Formats: sequence, structure tokens, C-alpha cells
Amino acid sequence: MDSLDLKVDDAQLWQHVVAVSQPRFGERQKAAVRDYIAQTLAGYGLGTDQQRYVHPETNQPETGGLNLVAEIPGRDAAAGTYVLGAHYDTHKGSPGADDNGSAIAAVLEAARLFSEAANQNDGRSPFDATLKLVFFDQEERQPDGSGLLGSLAFTNVASNVVGVNGAIILDMIGYACRTPGCQQYPERLPLRNVPETGDFLAVLGLAEDPELIGAFVGSAQKNWPLVMSLPIPKTALAVVPDLLRSDHAPFWEKDIPAVFVTDTANFRNPHYHTAGDTPETIDRSFFRGCAQHVVSATAALLSQSMSDS
Repeated sequence: MDSLDLKVDDAQLWQHVVAVSQPRFGERQKAAVRDYIAQTLAGYGLGTDQQRYVHPETNQPETGGLNLVAEIPGRDAAAGTYVLGAHYDTHKGSPGADDNGSAIAAVLEAARLFSEAANQNDGRSPFDATLKLVFFDQEERQPDGSGLLGSLAFTNVASNVVGVNGAIILDMIGYACRTPGCQQYPERLPLRNVPETGDFLAVLGLAEDPELIGAFVGSAQKNWPLVMSLPIPKTALAVVPDLLRSDHAPFWEKDIPAVFVTDTANFRNPHYHTAGDTPETIDRSFFRGCAQHVVSATAALLSQSMSDS
């Protein structure tokens, strides 16, 4: 796969961040961003499926949401599927440049690169495994206190997760801080000698599923920034609830390997869930490097079945 040009484009990433940096909480607000995502994917030759769902507790459509799904089929159906996903909604009133515009941009850039790789190969993916791109709704806390609704709805549909080898879930990958002490950590996190500055990408997964984390560690050997890999034993989840705050958690509940890829959100970014989460606060070089890690790690996972065969 070294012959493929899978280098992320800073201008493309930035264009996406600027385009989606607007409040995405109300239905009309979210619809505008969904249109942007679908039109961007269409420009890459990718169709978008909509998964509309009702609220799992109220069973009411008006409190449900809408996921967007696109797919780049692999060469071998038996090789399985990898999910690359990010939520597209925001906290009420926040433009969400980092949360989660940075992740939306990275998934869209991955879509461009992997679809171009297929186009350069007579329309066939150069990878055996299939890549499923998912944009989740309603990850953020809703008025009734619920959250992670889009990813819960997605994983509750058997056809969405059958044959899924693993999921890469992005949630905020664009903010860096370099003043000692600016990086904080969840209480009781099972780590020692952690950095005091926030210029690393955190990749968190279950210790029982090392493959996904390993792909990011491999990328870190070739690309900047530093990747902090966090293999978490399942026993730690009960005592560190912060480890279950994003859309990777429903995959874990279904025993599907998943990693949570993040700049650590409110443990680093002071603009988290505020009106100050604007494009100007994004560290562009850091963001570009994190997006490159995402693309490189995804490529490594998609190509594993080929190297193993």
C-alpha cells in the first residue's frame, strides 16, 4: 500500500471545518450540515444512505435522529468491514469546530482519499476490507438527558454491524495546548507518568482488542504528532465513566472492537461545549497530523487481510 497517495490535504480539511462550524443542535441546523456532508460525499462519487431512528425510550420520531452512512466496498466480502465514524451534532449554542467539526472533516478527507484510491484502480478498492463511513446524530446530551442515540441506533441494527471487524470513532482531534499543566486527565485513569502538555493524540481501546490501537501506534512511527495509546482493561470501565462518553461505547456494548480517538476534549480544550469552539482555536498543524494518523491507521487496517493472506 506504500504506492498509494494517502496524504491528507490541509486546505481540504480546513474547508470542511469552516463549512460545518455552526450550531448543529436543532433539526434545521443539523439538516444544513447533513446536506453539506452528503453533497461532499457525492462529489467523491459516494452515495449516502440515511438511517432515521426513533428515540429508544420514548419511541417518538420527533425526539429521534438521522445517521448518514456511506460505503467503499472492499475487494473481498469475506474480509469484513471497518467503520470510521464521528458525530455531527453539537452542544446547544456551540459552533463545534473541534467538537466535532474536526472529526467530520477527517472522515470526509478519508472518504476523498479512499474513494480516489478506488477510482485509480478502475473503480475497485485496492483493499480487501470494506470501509463504512458513518456520521452519527445525537451524540451530545439531549434535553431529556440522553445521549449517544445515533450510535446506539446504528449498532442496534444487526445488518449495520454484521461482519464489522472494528470501529474507529473520532471525537475532537484538532486542539492542542503546549503550556505545562494545560493537560488534565480523568480521575482514576490507570496511567502513570502522563504528559503535562496536550500535544498528543489519544487513542483509547480495550486491552483485549489490541489491533486497532496498534494501527495508530504504527502510524505514529512515521508521522507526527505523538500518539498516546491507552489500552484499557474492561474492569476499569466501571470506575472511570469518562471512558464511555462517546460513540465507541455502543460498539463495546455489542462486543465489537472499537477505539476512541480524541484530543481529550474538556481535559484540554477550554472551549469545549461553548460558543468559543470556533475554527480560530484549532491548531492546524496538529489537526492535520491527527487526520493523517486516522487515514494511515485506517489504511493499515483495511490492508491487514491482504498482508495476512
